[in-house]
Amino acid sequence: MYIYTALLISITLLLSNCSDGTSEDELSSEQAIMEYPLHRDVTTTLFWIGEEANSSTNANISNLASAWDENWTTHYGGVDALSNRVDYKPTAFRPKENPFYFALPFNDFDANGSRKESLEEYIPWAKYHDLKDANSICKNRWIKITKGSQTVYAQWEDVGPFIEDDKEYVFGKATAANEINENAALDVSPAVHEYLGLNGLEKTSWQFVDFVDVPDGPWLETITDSNMDLSWYRPNYKTSWQWQLSGEINTAYDVTLYDIDLFTTTKEQIKSLQERGKKVICYFSAGSYEAWREDADDFTAALKGKKMDGWDELWLDISNENLRPIMSRRIALAKEKGCDGVEPDNVDGYTNDTGFNLSYAQQLQYNIFLAKEAHSLGLSIGLKNDLFQIDDLIKYFDFALNEQCHKYNECSMLSTFTRANRAVFNAEYSENYIVDRDSFCQTSRIEKLQTLLLPLELDDSFRYSCSE
Repeated sequence: MYIYTALLISITLLLSNCSDGTSEDELSSEQAIMEYPLHRDVTTTLFWIGEEANSSTNANISNLASAWDENWTTHYGGVDALSNRVDYKPTAFRPKENPFYFALPFNDFDANGSRKESLEEYIPWAKYHDLKDANSICKNRWIKITKGSQTVYAQWEDVGPFIEDDKEYVFGKATAANEINENAALDVSPAVHEYLGLNGLEKTSWQFVDFVDVPDGPWLETITDSNMDLSWYRPNYKTSWQWQLSGEINTAYDVTLYDIDLFTTTKEQIKSLQERGKKVICYFSAGSYEAWREDADDFTAALKGKKMDGWDELWLDISNENLRPIMSRRIALAKEKGCDGVEPDNVDGYTNDTGFNLSYAQQLQYNIFLAKEAHSLGLSIGLKNDLFQIDDLIKYFDFALNEQCHKYNECSMLSTFTRANRAVFNAEYSENYIVDRDSFCQTSRIEKLQTLLLPLELDDSFRYSCSE
């Protein structure tokens, strides 16, 4: 294990001319990420899902659809009416997406529906996305908006007001280019409008925030994650789980997801869990040879390396092309059994004494191969440990599973997943936590991790969840 200490760079925001009434103490005391500038004195307007075009009130702009969702009103559940509201939501229906939303004047697609070029040069999170796919990398991002002593958090769901290519303002420090409605540069939903107590055109301050830094509040009750039109399952940070790889599976836990062994679990057991509303992730080792597996004879001597420390397994040569067809068959077996996703283990051999001279690039290529194989069959895939390649692999993997990040002070390295509202499942094995578990559980909840205290054998002889 490598011990990594994350360095946070704290900067003090120098605030002046607080004409919008923003609290200087609140904003200046925070640890801000330098690539997210604070936008002050921004004229803020109201809009809502389902708003029809009107020449006198909204410049004939309809909000039945958004720039990124032609069925926005339907996906939300109805018109986000201004009247008859309780707890920041309309009373006529329960919203299926977050009622705390906003629009900014930038679209990462052009008028022809093509991805704009050079996004990595000015969008800080662009490097974590596969820019070849058809999904917006702006949709569902979070900002905080402040007016006086009130601060609200919301998700980016549309483009506007009025213009859609003002990157210098949205991602930089320039003044907004729009001149209509007193240079309006931020549209907010009725929930945001109500929470801040806005009335007509008013000035607010806003700033991008990573999801991991979004605190509890009504904005987390329903999170919009419809950005991805995926054909496979992707768990989010609230997904509860159970991990058991040996012994008779205990199916009594009230959790969303079970992570169980691919080979020893039957198709009938998987189906039974799914009929009870559970998602099933199937475990297999993609980087080690296990002599007891049913496909053990498929592994030639050339594929087998040194013995793994502490385990009756041999490292595999992930640079050998003859290994890939075996792993393709294992992933196909997961599909055939009905698994919702896979958890390939031991995918960080390049950091270990495997008996092979494995490189960072070879490990990266192999892990990307596994992800693409899983997705080609409509299966979710999790990144197991492999902390030092997270930034390069986030665009390919749907969730992360880590062992003992609290013990080794490595949890901060997983924030790339939590920033994207993707699940991070963590298991701690130290028996010391049985007595003193409140402290590490509090840290786990703050970092938006789903942490379990489990036996190393993963046999369900005991279990404690920080989230249940």
